[in-house]
Amino acid sequence: MFSRYKVILILFILTLLTLILIFSFRHSVMSEDKFVEVYIQLSIAQEKFRNNPEKLVAERKKIFSENKFSRKEMDRFLKSYKKNPEKWVKLWERINQRLSELIESKRNPQSKVKAF
Repeated sequence: MFSRYKVILILFILTLLTLILIFSFRHSVMSEDKFVEVYIQLSIAQEKFRNNPEKLVAERKKIFSENKFSRKEMDRFLKSYKKNPEKWVKLWERINQRLSELIESKRNPQSKVKAF
């Protein structure tokens, strides 16, 4: 038979492992809002540094670092959305909407656009 201490130890370890798993999944899941923000920042960097690959690579690293996400996490997010066409279309509509707002704010500096 198990002693009381062994049972308590096993329960403690299981609880600890559960908490670690919950927090690791919670941290690594990119939200839609965060994806839109990061994608737009990457798109702007791509356009801005298209003739300077070294600066583009550095800017991408900076964007991922500032947003606390990796390329791998972003790819995982995209893969999950590609499996659901309705979510995929809505996501791209949001991106297009945000890009349109940014373009409009450049044309008309008086308009108010939410900053990143």
